[in-house]
Amino acid sequence: MLLLETWREMLGRSFDVRSYADAHEAMRAFEGDDLDVALLDVQLPGKSGLDLLSHLRRVQPGAEAIMITGNATVEMAVAALHAGAFDFLQKPIENPEWLLRRVAHAVEKARARPGAGGAGAAKSAGASQGASDARPRIVGVSSAIERVRALIEHFANSSSATLITGESGTGKELVARALHAGGARRDRPFIAVNCGAIADTLIESELFGHERGAFTGAHARHTGLFDAADGGVLFLDEIGDMPPQTQVRLLRVLQEGEVRPVGATQSHTVDVRVIAATNVDFKRAMRDGKFREDLYYRLSPLRIDLPALRDRLEDIPVIARRLLERHAARAGRDGVTFSESAMAALTAYPWPGNVRELSNAIEFALTLSSGDVIDAGQLPSYVPASRREAPAAPTVARAAIDTEVPYSQARADTLREFERGYLEELMRATEGNLSAAARRSGIDRSNLRRMLRQHNIAYSGGAQA
Repeated sequence: MLLLETWREMLGRSFDVRSYADAHEAMRAFEGDDLDVALLDVQLPGKSGLDLLSHLRRVQPGAEAIMITGNATVEMAVAALHAGAFDFLQKPIENPEWLLRRVAHAVEKARARPGAGGAGAAKSAGASQGASDARPRIVGVSSAIERVRALIEHFANSSSATLITGESGTGKELVARALHAGGARRDRPFIAVNCGAIADTLIESELFGHERGAFTGAHARHTGLFDAADGGVLFLDEIGDMPPQTQVRLLRVLQEGEVRPVGATQSHTVDVRVIAATNVDFKRAMRDGKFREDLYYRLSPLRIDLPALRDRLEDIPVIARRLLERHAARAGRDGVTFSESAMAALTAYPWPGNVRELSNAIEFALTLSSGDVIDAGQLPSYVPASRREAPAAPTVARAAIDTEVPYSQARADTLREFERGYLEELMRATEGNLSAAARRSGIDRSNLRRMLRQHNIAYSGGAQA
């Protein structure tokens, strides 16, 4: 019950929330209340959450459902998705912002249905908007981001594999979801998996499934994510972390359109569009023998390269205002703006964590402020208060000019020096805690761990990945 109250309070800042103590109470409510989204725990007093999902689909076909469980299996996820769930989440959910985003996506989809009119939808003048309006928005005015939007438009209806590259925090999953939402598969599953977050010994079973007895501990048949995504999109995030033996099996799926579960003797056909994403330098990975060249070409007939935020500074004011609007709305503080000094500081900072880090900084400043204007002094301490107070040009840059080092090399050296200094200060500020550092910087845990190892910087909490 404590978790129920916590989530009701958290989600209630952004949505009209009603909570029910057991499945029978919820079933009665579903028959009388109009809903946009229902969050259903798989384990409920009285009935299974999957039974409750089936009832919801019958009495409110326009509502979306998000299933939540503390004991997730791929079979359970497949069953929920096939029963009509919009999403399937595993507890514990440590990041409230992440849960809010998932719920917001589900609300957008529910309100985009023709004739949508739930209790939450009635508050929106755009409740009957077309499905195209529910697409994730790629924000920016730069020519680089205009090109990204144009590529999404061109590639959305294709079934070809697509590779999205870019640094951590540039919005690779957002682009993948935009491709899905704008294409013919928009009403079929979109399943995202972080290849770097699954143990090498488990990833083949997770992706392709396994037969009973295929290995020690395989007590039942296990359905893989390719089958769960059949007809839709499978988003393979951090594909560069995929182990070599799994790369071989994935190559066959892309070549033949067939999946063979671990321990099976027969393959079966699947219709899945694969969208992969990475921040890995594939040329170096292929040269070092860490990634198969033939798989790279199978993954990248279509490719979208996302620019770093520091390479499109003109987009920062637009993105910052959009993020502030979103955070302020959730906090019930509409109308908050940036001062000129705050915006100058935001556009001067290089944002190694890209949009994710910018979002965290704005949420920090909003929480610290009490008025309607956010000033530079309320931004995190690692963001210089103004252009005049920004650090002097790095020593590497000055030395490069004196020694006639080419710009591209000097820029790379400068960024490496900044990255190392930033990471050292970040780990000092968080006392070496990886989870706290990831939250503060806006850098994904697996990417942050990789960066720390590259710079040989110590951290704690690595076993929690």
